Amino acid sequence: MAVFFSKRVMYPYLIWLAFGFFHGLHWLNFIPGILNDNRHYGKFSKRAIWCHIGAYWFSVICFFIFRQTMQPWYIPCAGGESMSVHCLFNEQRADYVAFYIIHLIFLAYIVIKWIVDGVMLYYWINLNDCIAKRHDDDVENLKDSKTAIVQP
Repeated sequence: MAVFFSKRVMYPYLIWLAFGFFHGLHWLNFIPGILNDNRHYGKFSKRAIWCHIGAYWFSVICFFIFRQTMQPWYIPCAGGESMSVHCLFNEQRADYVAFYIIHLIFLAYIVIKWIVDGVMLYYWINLNDCIAKRHDDDVENLKDSKTAIVQP
């Protein structure tokens, strides 16, 4: 079990805190050789790791695309307010409302994914290390075994 205040756990949490919601690079912790002394991937495959990082980047890019696309459609709200529910649904165009809601959905996804990753990161590190260590031990035991099966 990884000690919480070790570099194996603290570095991923520092990366996670340092705008992890924006880039998802704390997932690189699970690739062997990057803050990870194990030789085996453990719980997450390389594809799963890159899919998680890609989900962050895809969501951030979509968030900014929708945000920038809707900007020219903005109609200033009556009364000088910046934006309210009344202004959004009664004074803005339908395409602006749709893009506004979609960009908020992407933002909510990014934030929720970031929070869940932070809560689960310590558990995943421990589980990943246990699985990787067991796999490494199995490989070593197979090499040391005199009864190893030779494949033709």
